Amino acid sequence: MTSSNRKRVFGDKVQFKSLSCAPVNELGVVYLFGVLHETFDFKIESIQAGFPDCLARRKIGPNRWEEVRIEFEYESRSFVTHGHDPDGTDVIVCWRHNWADCPEKIEVIELSTLLNDAEQIDDQIKTQKKLNAWQAFCQKKRLEGVKSFAEIAKMYRSKKN
Repeated sequence: MTSSNRKRVFGDKVQFKSLSCAPVNELGVVYLFGVLHETFDFKIESIQAGFPDCLARRKIGPNRWEEVRIEFEYESRSFVTHGHDPDGTDVIVCWRHNWADCPEKIEVIELSTLLNDAEQIDDQIKTQKKLNAWQAFCQKKRLEGVKSFAEIAKMYRSKKN
């Protein structure tokens, strides 16, 4: 067994559930999404090392679910660096969205900007099994055709204010 004298690198303090520091790589993004997937109204079918990283589903109507192909990246522009095909994914989940030319058909969930909202939303869903106000709102907006989680979150914030 080899030992390394290399010290670990940590992100900024976030104090969110079981994560005390912000992600610094793609694996941190995968973990955080795993903690938050219900907040984003996803049911995970599989996670793998190959492209796309995750297959999930989300409800689009009574007894109707759509498949969602998810790619995890620390920074969204890594999608291009890794040579991924934009036609092979529906959603990029990242810590930092910095891909200016990202096709509009790909939804981007930028965890760093949504963590505070997700923390408040997550508090609501910890013990409840039925849909809470946030989940009902999210589901309703998705059924109305709103695809972007960021857009739904903005609508929810303005509704609360």
